Amino acid sequence: MKKFIAILLTLLMVVCCVSCGKKEEAEDVVIFQNENVRKAMSYAIDRVSLAKSLNDGSVAAEGIIPFKLASNPVTGQDFRDEQGSVVSYDLAKAKEFYEAACKELGKKQLSINLLYGTNEGDSVIKAAEQIAYYLEEVGFEVNLVAKQKKERLQLMDNGDYDVALTRWGPDYGDPQTYMDLYLSYNFSNNSGRYNSAEYDKLVLDAEASTDPSERWAKFLDAEKVLVQKDFGIVPVFQAGGAMIIRPTISGIHFHSAAVDNYRHIVGKDNVTLITNTDIVYLDYQYATDGTSFVAATLFTSGLTELDEDGNWMLDLAESVDVSDDGTVYTFKIRDDANWFNSNGEVVRTVTAQDFEDAWNRLISEELASDYSWWISDVLLAKEWKAVDEKTFQVTLEKPNGIFMQCLAFPSAFPINKDFIDEQGDQYATTAESILSCGPYILKSWTPGYSYEMERNAGYYFNSEYDAAGTAKKIVFRVLEDTQTALMEYESGNIDTVILSGEQVTANKDKEGFVNRLQGYLFYLSLNINHYDE
Repeated sequence: MKKFIAILLTLLMVVCCVSCGKKEEAEDVVIFQNENVRKAMSYAIDRVSLAKSLNDGSVAAEGIIPFKLASNPVTGQDFRDEQGSVVSYDLAKAKEFYEAACKELGKKQLSINLLYGTNEGDSVIKAAEQIAYYLEEVGFEVNLVAKQKKERLQLMDNGDYDVALTRWGPDYGDPQTYMDLYLSYNFSNNSGRYNSAEYDKLVLDAEASTDPSERWAKFLDAEKVLVQKDFGIVPVFQAGGAMIIRPTISGIHFHSAAVDNYRHIVGKDNVTLITNTDIVYLDYQYATDGTSFVAATLFTSGLTELDEDGNWMLDLAESVDVSDDGTVYTFKIRDDANWFNSNGEVVRTVTAQDFEDAWNRLISEELASDYSWWISDVLLAKEWKAVDEKTFQVTLEKPNGIFMQCLAFPSAFPINKDFIDEQGDQYATTAESILSCGPYILKSWTPGYSYEMERNAGYYFNSEYDAAGTAKKIVFRVLEDTQTALMEYESGNIDTVILSGEQVTANKDKEGFVNRLQGYLFYLSLNINHYDE
């Protein structure tokens, strides 16, 4: 039903776009409907050299599915290894396609604006400049457009861009977390309005299949259609994560296919961590960015959480009963799970109704969340209800092997509806205008500078992670400049630092140095049909 509604919305937007006159305002956007333009851009990028130049553990993208995201359910082979590369660097071909495009479009030169985020790390800035160089080498005239992340996302949502260097971080370890982004009706993520009936059918058939091998094969084919046949997007690189973590602390759980977990930091009472991007939305049902989700997993909780290996374990649920056919899950909510205000005072207990209210709000038109599809398309839930105060029951469309893992994602977390109604438009705008039900309480948020979490003495704390050992206070400092951040680390003011460029080489032998391959895929979003729907 949701997908049928989405298609109807697509038709409505067609009418709106034709009448609003935006096609005339963005005449150059039409060039990306030319296949030779898209081919020229894809073949122009020397991904191996670009990733190497970032010097932070990044690797060349070989498709839209990153390395170490998902494995074949039958053979165990990594998706990326099984598929191989579906992108190529070939400067001669890029120039041929460019010349053909210019001829077809009746232009001597093609001019494009390349949008990127200025507060998303030095690697993003460097990558944007390098991409511009590659495209100019082919013949494009490139104008770099630098914007703060929030404005970049807004411009993309509105279709006010030509090409954007953007990224996606996987929400769970399955190809679907990337494949769903480019469905023709996914206006939340498919900013360039890539539209392919062939791609849609492959993805939807895969998601409907109950045969694991068939499902996997269709996802493999879908990636080839999007990247290799249609050139609907241009994959660039998979991000590395070079940083130093002070040796006196441990317990940070990095997940390549989920939200990183900072709940179990031990070794110091007061820990200060670095982040190069600020929280965008405290409302975790409306948020779309990794920083906001990381914060949410500290001050809120779900039915499950993930351990250091990415395996699920119960959190606010003390037990779960699963029907024999694997479609009905009945959760018992912990009696000692409570809502707390910013002063750490108990507001009331967490109930099953809080989960029912949360899932209903997530899919509501009033909220208009970019993650409204999470309940039906990822969890595969077709019905959810509070059976009694502490019993929450979910019925799935079909068995779902990633269901319990995906309950640990903030979109599936509970809400206190009474509090939200009371706060109105002020909800989730300050630390005082949200409630906590997690291991930490958000004590303060100074946008653009820092946010501070204080250990929640009233939280039940999973016995596997004794509350006595976890940090009493976690402060996230927002520092975009990596050199300033490194100086702060060396002065003892912060306990982690993100490295880039020559900093990696200079500090790779230091104790606490970590260089990991993240799940984030950076790619070029091409504005193909946003104004021509």
